[in-house]
Amino acid sequence: MEKELEVKILNIDVEEVKAKLENLGARFLKSENQENIRLTSSKFDYIPKGSFLRIRKFLDKNGKEINSELTYKEHKENKFLKEFNEYNVSLKNSEEMLRILNFLGYDKLDIEKKFRTSYKLRNAHIDIDIWDKEVYPYPYMEIEVSNYDDLCEVLNLLGISEGEICLKSLPELKEELKNRS
Repeated sequence: MEKELEVKILNIDVEEVKAKLENLGARFLKSENQENIRLTSSKFDYIPKGSFLRIRKFLDKNGKEINSELTYKEHKENKFLKEFNEYNVSLKNSEEMLRILNFLGYDKLDIEKKFRTSYKLRNAHIDIDIWDKEVYPYPYMEIEVSNYDDLCEVLNLLGISEGEICLKSLPELKEELKNRS
């Protein structure tokens, strides 16, 4: 289990953020294509609000699965940061795991693809996410830290005010966008 504290910074200029990170000495970690499959059930509702079950597939540039993991993110109440206890298991066969979960009643799949670029800056892990346009049309940055002080330090370095922080999940952002239309 891993404790995860995160915030989002919405509607970023991707190239500007990458340049700023590089100028600050952030270490580039990787770029990857991902397919995220959120699982829910039409029969029951065991997963508490804010928590979720997901299979994440890591894809090559042709869309072929390289590897995958099953994750349960348990939401914890926190006014300042999005907080989760994250449980991960590497999968050798994501399709077989999807079949098993379907047998257990997890029959609703929300499949979403994105391109992610990751950096390390001080004690923060920073992801720049660009979702397929039909999923979410605006790029954003996620900043993951282990404590609030690390977040404040990185926000200060990046010139981001606390008012620019977003604690909403992707489903909440999508719903907000749908309601605006």
